[in-house]
Amino acid sequence: MDRIQKGCPVRTGPNFGPYHSWESIKAFDAISEKAFALFDERTSAELQRLSRPVHHLFIRIGYQAKTTSLGIRLSNSWALCLPALALVRVRLEQTIICSFLVHENEEVGLRPFVAYIPIGQHMGLKAAMEDPKLAAQLAGLFDLGRSETEAVQTQQDLTPGFTVAGDKFQRNWTKLDLRSMANRRDTLVSTKGALRGHSLEREYLSFYKVASSVVHADCSSLSYAFLDVFQVPNTQPVLMAVPAWALIVAAATAHYDVLQCLEILTWLGIDAEQGYQTLFEQWVAARDKYVQGGQP
Repeated sequence: MDRIQKGCPVRTGPNFGPYHSWESIKAFDAISEKAFALFDERTSAELQRLSRPVHHLFIRIGYQAKTTSLGIRLSNSWALCLPALALVRVRLEQTIICSFLVHENEEVGLRPFVAYIPIGQHMGLKAAMEDPKLAAQLAGLFDLGRSETEAVQTQQDLTPGFTVAGDKFQRNWTKLDLRSMANRRDTLVSTKGALRGHSLEREYLSFYKVASSVVHADCSSLSYAFLDVFQVPNTQPVLMAVPAWALIVAAATAHYDVLQCLEILTWLGIDAEQGYQTLFEQWVAARDKYVQGGQP
C-alpha cells in the first residue's frame, strides 16, 4: 500500500528474466500468451452459457494449464531451465489427460475421472493416518469412517458388487498408464488434422522420459547433457543448465498450450479453430526456424 501511495510503479505483469529477450524464446512465449489470451476471451464471452459443473471442470483444467505454463516460462526466462523442464513434464501430462477426456467415450473417461475423487481422497487420508503423529493432527479435522463410506459408495458405482472387506479400492481412475492413455488418444484423433493429430505418445516417449530424469533426481540429470560449467564475463565460472534446454522448454510448452486450449474450447462448443490453426502455423514456422534450423 505504501508503494502505491508514494507513486512507485507497481508491476502488473510477470517479471521475466534475460532469456525471455532471446528472439527464439520470445517467439514461442508469445504463442503461449496468445493461446491463453484467446482462451480467456472466448470463455469469458460464453460464461452465461457455460453453467454446468462439467463446463466449470474444463475451465479449471484450462486454468491449471495456464498457470503451469506461466510457471514454466518464468523459470525458463531466469535460466532455471531444469526446474522448468520438470514442469514441462507436468504440462505434457495435463495435455495427455485432458485430450483423452475430450475424445474418449464419457463412460470410459470423464465419468470415472470425476467419480474417483472420493476414492483418491480417502486413500490419501488413510495413508496419512498410518503415521501416529499425522493421525493425531488429522483426527480432529477429518472423519476416516465417513471418508471410507463415501469411497465405498463411489467404488460400488464404478464396480458393482464391491465390498470393502473383500476387495481393494482401485488405485486410479483409469487402468491405463499414461503412455497407454496417450496411445489411445492418438488413435481417437488420427483423422483430425495436423494440430490434433500430432502424436502425444511420441511426446511421452521422448520429452516425458527425458524430463523424468530431472523429476526423479536420477544421476543422468547431473550429467553434462543437462549441466555444464560456463564462463560468464567478469565473473568466476558458473555451473548452470545447458542453455539449449531453454529453447526446447519454450517450444514444447507452446505446442501443448495451443493444442490443449483448442481442445477444451471445442469440447465446450466454442469455435476457435481458425485462431488456433493460425497459432499452430506460427509454432511450426518458429520450430523450423529456431529448433530445426538451429538459430538461437
